[in-house]
Amino acid sequence: MSDASKTVTRLHGLYTAGDYFKAELGIRDALQKWPEDTDLLQLGALTALAINQVVTAHQRMDAAVDRMVMTAELANIKGRIHKASGDWAAAEVAYDMAQKIDPNFERARVNRLSLFLTSEQPNRVLAELVAGVDFGEMGDVAKSQALTDLGRYEEALTVLNDLSSETYEDQIIFQKIKCLGILGRLEEMMEVFEALSRLSSLRAKALSVVVNSFEMRGQKENSLAAIERELKSNSIPASVKAIQLLQRIGHDKKARSELDKLSDLHPGDIGILNEAANVALKSKQFEKSCDIYKQALLIKPGDFVSLSGFARAALSAGQLSEAQSVIQGALAQAPNNQFLLALVATLLREMGHDYSHLYDYHSFVRAYDITPPDGYTDIAEFNAALSTKLDELHTYQHAPVNQTLRTGTQTEMDLSLIDDPVLTGFFQAIDAPIKDYMNTLGHDAGHPLRRRNTNAYRISGAWSVRLRENGHHVNHVHPMGWLSSAYYVDVPPSVNDKNRDGWIKFGEPDLDIGQDAEHYVQPISGRLVLFPSYMWHGTLPFTGSETRLTLPFDVVPA
Repeated sequence: MSDASKTVTRLHGLYTAGDYFKAELGIRDALQKWPEDTDLLQLGALTALAINQVVTAHQRMDAAVDRMVMTAELANIKGRIHKASGDWAAAEVAYDMAQKIDPNFERARVNRLSLFLTSEQPNRVLAELVAGVDFGEMGDVAKSQALTDLGRYEEALTVLNDLSSETYEDQIIFQKIKCLGILGRLEEMMEVFEALSRLSSLRAKALSVVVNSFEMRGQKENSLAAIERELKSNSIPASVKAIQLLQRIGHDKKARSELDKLSDLHPGDIGILNEAANVALKSKQFEKSCDIYKQALLIKPGDFVSLSGFARAALSAGQLSEAQSVIQGALAQAPNNQFLLALVATLLREMGHDYSHLYDYHSFVRAYDITPPDGYTDIAEFNAALSTKLDELHTYQHAPVNQTLRTGTQTEMDLSLIDDPVLTGFFQAIDAPIKDYMNTLGHDAGHPLRRRNTNAYRISGAWSVRLRENGHHVNHVHPMGWLSSAYYVDVPPSVNDKNRDGWIKFGEPDLDIGQDAEHYVQPISGRLVLFPSYMWHGTLPFTGSETRLTLPFDVVPA
């Protein structure tokens, strides 16, 4: 056995034992000696992926593939790396290639099903489950999630109630909580929530569902009671989530007090440190926030949440070289994360550098006054039908706690998945503008927007927002998107060309650094606006008793 082979065997042992950082350090040293060893490159892709160094994983895998015949295992690893990058279309291609090379390679089939779940493609999940392959308990859990995403909540509950699995127990309980919350069966929801282990990794996520279910129905006392109970739990992640929710519903003073208590009890916990840094950032204590994030990164180097938060804090504190370094480190883990790309543009603007390659408003923000679908004489007639349909779906009284809208309501399920002729007509009507945008955009392997353009797309989420007087969206981006949008169904009279009330604005970051909006588009009933998901956007408040109704959606490459 050669020295290189012995080294690969030793490092593979470290990798399989879960000692990923030590294995990665060994890989780096070994690649200095044997840079073209395909076994070393392949293992190096896995070690880099294990520590979330996605860009490095890509580079090593590409180098390995260039030097050897493609195998099902290699294609499967490529799929995993693309999935970690958020490049779901490329991940699917890789998994399909693995199955084509070896139809019996089950890991690729399982990973493909998991990809459809992660990328919220419930119809494809169900199609996969009826294709004759037995996924066992995982398949049943996947079915329940797909049915939930499709709004078939009672069917999902029937599947879940028939399931009994130690392996997937927490996922089963979480799905029940979600279904019961949406159905308004809140007492049952709380009973099931209490059955979820307080140490479950899903406890914090489940608490968000519970609080959201109460808040959107105006049951603030029940919402606060659920948070209060969780603050007394032994789960640090759930307690941190409870503190975050306290802030979101307006109890800032209590949130800070509870955070101080938690910090005293667990001074070295990464989740608590990240939240303490975030609170300091919101309180405009920028230097303090930076110091806490540095402390967190000393405890857990490379933590993505810490890196992302530190980048925000460093920008706010004017520590621009620090921010640049941190953003680069985070992009190595998530090169397609739209929030990080937004921070790149913000940093360049703050440094006085050219950022027009990212924020070219003339090229990248495009407005289309759409043509009505078949069966409607004009856009006014179609929007009237669409407004009526959306009215049926706006069943809540208040805004969700986990979204950017203020003073309004938002629909629950993905509208692109609803089998309804009016909604189907809408998605047919926007097909031509989306294709025109992609054709105009073109492809450029070196550009973060253009490099993902396949000239094919799918809707990755669609919802409706109804804003009331003084309603608005705070500045934000869509981290997992590619193209984002706003379609205006009903626009109140106060949203006119005499002022910018209710207009969509671009370029103003959700940071306290004095960068103002640079571009505005007037909402007009029947107008669709498409723009990159990494572009900061929000809306200006408007006056008047009438509401502003929109149907936004996100687009990803297919």
